[in-house]
Amino acid sequence: MKVTIYRRKGETPYWQAQVYVGGKRYRFSCQTDDKATAREYARQRVEELKARHNRGLTGLPDSIRISQVFDRYEREALPNLRPSSQLRALAIVNRARSWFVSGPLRDPNVAHIQASDIAAFLETRKATGVKPRTVNLHRAILHRIFRLCVRPWLLIPSNPVSATEPLREEPREPRLLSDPEYAALIAASADHPMLRLFVTLAWETGARSGELLQLEWADVDFEHLFVTFANDPTRGRQTKGRRSRTLPLSPEGMTALRDHAAAFRLSDPRSPYVFKLLRPDRSRRPGDRILRLYDALKAAAKTAGFPKLRPHDLLLCTPFREAVWAST
Repeated sequence: MKVTIYRRKGETPYWQAQVYVGGKRYRFSCQTDDKATAREYARQRVEELKARHNRGLTGLPDSIRISQVFDRYEREALPNLRPSSQLRALAIVNRARSWFVSGPLRDPNVAHIQASDIAAFLETRKATGVKPRTVNLHRAILHRIFRLCVRPWLLIPSNPVSATEPLREEPREPRLLSDPEYAALIAASADHPMLRLFVTLAWETGARSGELLQLEWADVDFEHLFVTFANDPTRGRQTKGRRSRTLPLSPEGMTALRDHAAAFRLSDPRSPYVFKLLRPDRSRRPGDRILRLYDALKAAAKTAGFPKLRPHDLLLCTPFREAVWAST
């Protein structure tokens, strides 16, 4: 393919380029007065034109920038996730955006991103000291984004993340609380009523953090001692198994809910949520639903004497574990 570089005397100080791709003529200006620089710029443009022509032959649309891909993912895919998953995925997308868009690649066409670029990004995350599990979570989110680019968006023919390897993760045994340790955690949560109820319900039901924090007062049956975890994506509520379920509570658990309702259900700020903000938090207002209690739980667990406790460990608390074993 021949590329013609020329400059019209007396008209412009810049070099011009002319090229034919797929029988169509393209002309563009190389805004430099150095011929070697103009030739390299023209070569890059020709490669883009050839790629676009080849994509047209296979029925694929023109390539778009990775920044546009991230925008589309936030607009179309993120709303389908649970609120807690949305926050986690959005944080990862923002880190990826800063590296791919503002970093060394300078917002490339998504079709030009290779597995080596993905690996370089993951290596930068690993170099900051984050754990392999977190690096693998970054990889999983990127894999999901580029998988959408393959289908249904039809932007690229294959997923470059598939050619990278996840890091090896060291398995972590859950921290199972005994009855005295549970009592110590409840005592350490005394100054944080929302956390105290969260720990109580997690211990009682074995529900996950996101399921608990999306509870509304309409989900609580005080008369029959039941609580319902509803799966309703149209309202931003999703359970782990994508199914609604109703679980019984012990008298102690329902007493904790009644006490919490007496203190907060009808008090300002009014809210349908069991776990609500009492004060402004960044861009969120009092009465909005609490999205996470991770930091508060870690602080209380450290005070109680077991700093490595995670919210997920409460899934395997003693009453819930014994009920599961009894049913099997």
